[in-house]
Amino acid sequence: MNDTSLVNLLLSGPRSFKPEWIAEGSKQVVPLACHSRMDERLADRLTAGAGQAGHTYVVASRWSDVGSDRAEIEIPSTRERMLQFPWRDESFLVALPDLAGALLVTTEGYSLIAGTGAFLRYGIPEGVDQAIVDFKRYAKRVGRSHPTVVEVSMAFQPHQVAWASKSDVAAGSATAEQVSLMESLVADRISAEAFARSWLSARRRALEQCERLREPFSWILDQVFYALDDYVIDPGLRDADDMTNEQLHALVREYLGELDVLDRRTVS
Repeated sequence: MNDTSLVNLLLSGPRSFKPEWIAEGSKQVVPLACHSRMDERLADRLTAGAGQAGHTYVVASRWSDVGSDRAEIEIPSTRERMLQFPWRDESFLVALPDLAGALLVTTEGYSLIAGTGAFLRYGIPEGVDQAIVDFKRYAKRVGRSHPTVVEVSMAFQPHQVAWASKSDVAAGSATAEQVSLMESLVADRISAEAFARSWLSARRRALEQCERLREPFSWILDQVFYALDDYVIDPGLRDADDMTNEQLHALVREYLGELDVLDRRTVS
């Protein structure tokens, strides 16, 4: 970094990042709940983001220290040291040394984490959309005592809406593949064993990609997962009382029928 202070480089005020810094490297900003201090959840996010980039320390500064002789301090990027953070009840900024990611903690009941896609994949493991949805729920709970939190929540919208039925699902998504595999099994276009392997793989990808579903769509697919949890894929390892291919076929047919009913109800 050069002689320009960390705060002046990254912030446009005690509650927001500079748009020009965000634009560099296509960074994203994500709102998070906080209590005007470095709590465990924020520490975990920051240490994960720093760790993936190989940084052993972070740089921090208080808004009130701008222009002082000691505007920045270096802190080891370990969870233990993060939890010993020296400041609370005041706005402060923590950033990676290369400025690829940063955390702004405010005194208004929220914080903002921002950075490149690589930084946020570790700092926001649940996915940006899910973090935004979680923050909106938080804003509803604390809105009366923290009206600014409500204003902040309105400025962020998830890129992907939660799908309510199979007709909502984006083509090419992992969720679309799960539904397609169910249809293939019921139509006898795929074996039970191949269905189980492929469906579980698609389920993992849906979770990794943070594809979001509404109830009861989510509940129905969960039941398929629970059924497969009881199904032994290798025929040579099945016991007499294990779920049979025919039983799995019947269960998937039942849940696919529920998806069809839900789809008609949603469309109408």
